[in-house]
Amino acid sequence: MKLIVLDKDFQTMGSVPLFRTLIWARRYEKLGCFELYTSKDYFHLLNTGRYLYRSDADELGVIDEVNYSQDENGARESYAKGNFAEKLLADRVIETTVRLAGNVEVALRSLVQRTAIEPAESDRKIKHLRLGDVSGIQSTIEIQATGDNLSDKLYEVGNTLEISHRVRYDYLTDDLAFEVWQGKDRRDTQEENSWAIFSNSFYNIRNVIYNRNESSYKNFAYVAGAGEGANRKIVVVDLRQPGEERKEIWVDARDLQEEDNNGNKIPDATYRAQLAQRGREKLAEYRKVETINSGVDPNANLVYKKDFDLGDYCTYINTEIHISTDKRITEAMETYEGGAMELEITFGTDEISTVRQLIKREA
Repeated sequence: MKLIVLDKDFQTMGSVPLFRTLIWARRYEKLGCFELYTSKDYFHLLNTGRYLYRSDADELGVIDEVNYSQDENGARESYAKGNFAEKLLADRVIETTVRLAGNVEVALRSLVQRTAIEPAESDRKIKHLRLGDVSGIQSTIEIQATGDNLSDKLYEVGNTLEISHRVRYDYLTDDLAFEVWQGKDRRDTQEENSWAIFSNSFYNIRNVIYNRNESSYKNFAYVAGAGEGANRKIVVVDLRQPGEERKEIWVDARDLQEEDNNGNKIPDATYRAQLAQRGREKLAEYRKVETINSGVDPNANLVYKKDFDLGDYCTYINTEIHISTDKRITEAMETYEGGAMELEITFGTDEISTVRQLIKREA
């Protein structure tokens, strides 16, 4: 693994061959982040650089914060942290009303194309950003958005369908490739992909933290759009499982317009589909929190990035606490220290407090 610092134009400034600690947290449902602790000798390089490139990873770090410290014993250290290149999309907003319908992958690629790759205003273009490979995701969607942060909207939509997006960096071409993607199904109930079963019986998990929190959970939304009083258009979104108790929220979606940019009325079915999508996005903010944070033994039967990876749907079994469940890997945190790598995996939907149990210095 080589760590190379790049400037804002992706020109190589220098490398960081030695470091004390590197934390590389890859995430599926929100921005990934990194932290680097290294010698004082690399402070100037980090402080003047813009990006941190890692030769064995697709992620590109965006350096957001750098500091220099000296402790009471005179030991000096440099520290840098930031998010991955998906954060660049957070510097753009959806400045006009956008309506996208049909295949979700096509819709999200189109949204990024018009907002950050080929925008009407040339200075809104993100340098080196292009559309990457097509994944072939088949889900459909009906979207209307105005004024949203581009990054937030991509995650909001993705979280309703359990898909994600990424910005891959190619060091040789300086390309930033935007892709919509979904992890593989590796549950023991399917036969398309090899199984990934994590279990204390297989001795491939350790340091387990299980957390379930339903205090903010909601499963039923009333979504109110255009109109006044009795004439206001309201749709319901019901995500209850059979026999599940009803937990309601009210969503004010008056910002969703019934007319397109040319003043033509949107078909009622289309408008109601847009309201329903807004409801699903809001309910995704009130999901059940059920996570299993676990160290994974890299020398056991499953090989990281080969037999399992970020975004994969896996089977988790812990006979000691009587849990058997299928969960998606929503975070893979790699920690490099003392020449060794520790891998912490988060299975399931998390929340900020859960992540901070693992990453105490949040980027």
